Amino acid sequence: MKRSYLTAGGVALMIGAWMLSGQFGDHAPEAHNAEPAKAATRVAVRGETITAQMRQGEAIIRGRTEANRNVELRTRVQGHVRALPFAKGSQVKEGDLICKLTVDARGANSDEARALVASRRLDYTAATELARKGHRSPSQVAAAKAALDAAQAALKRAEIAMSDISILAPFDGVVEELPAEIGDFLNEGGVCARIVDSDPMLLIGQVSERDVGAFRVGDTGGAQLITGETVQGVVRFVAATADPATRTFRIELETANPQNTLRDGITADIRIRTAQVQAHFITPAILTLNDAGIVGVRIVDEQSRARFMPVTIIANMSDGVWITGLPKIANVITVGQEYVSDGVLVDVTYKTPSGPKDAS
Repeated sequence: MKRSYLTAGGVALMIGAWMLSGQFGDHAPEAHNAEPAKAATRVAVRGETITAQMRQGEAIIRGRTEANRNVELRTRVQGHVRALPFAKGSQVKEGDLICKLTVDARGANSDEARALVASRRLDYTAATELARKGHRSPSQVAAAKAALDAAQAALKRAEIAMSDISILAPFDGVVEELPAEIGDFLNEGGVCARIVDSDPMLLIGQVSERDVGAFRVGDTGGAQLITGETVQGVVRFVAATADPATRTFRIELETANPQNTLRDGITADIRIRTAQVQAHFITPAILTLNDAGIVGVRIVDEQSRARFMPVTIIANMSDGVWITGLPKIANVITVGQEYVSDGVLVDVTYKTPSGPKDAS
């Protein structure tokens, strides 16, 4: 009886050892019910498929108004100010007397030069007559002619000096400044007045070297002034060289200002029409920024991954914005774009019933 118990115990130990060796051995069979690998996590977002439309391009430039001409009237001779016929703010016509200096010795010099010319003309006439009779040589006649020419040149200089005391308006405009007063002494080159020609008025701005190629002389456009006025005009100048400090190019839009209601130096948002472009209309809410601070939107690519696309805003409307930079057909993320980054798999619920389209 005792031997039977020992035999049974030995068999049990052998079976247990075999089972343990199978469980922990190097060649243990794989469990058939092993849990499958978890699927990659997708972020739930909402999207919309949008299609580009051809739209008239429009560039928006921050600029200002500038008078067509702005000129300081300077004296060419020295003297005291005798008359200032116009006050500041007066409208003047080309040729109007703006400032007059005293005659001083210039009048006497002119009279003396005129008398000398008369005397030298008599001498020349007499020398010519005597030479005809054989009493003067040709050289004497030539000397008399040279003296007459010199006197006439002196008279011309005296007359110019007399005319220089009257400073005239070089064009139609407005007297903007009168730094001189009656009785002031002005040296040669002294400023008597400043005249501004504000018709036409210019709208000027700076465009980047990347965008300057889109503008042409003759392009039409307009501007919204900070004062509330709206004007229309035509591009009359696009700079051929960049400002060395900013690497931008000056552009000028010309607009009529017959009543001089527009003023120099007013801030303006200038809008200039450019060539037609392929653009998408979106709500500004889906615009986002990448880590570099660039404006763009997030789209869904062919692999259902989120991808950032930089865009350019070409027009602002009351209910949205027009942008460029996307494929013709784009699947944009409209809700949840803040929670995904480039390459993240997304599960999109599209607004359009047809579902996602090819984003290429």
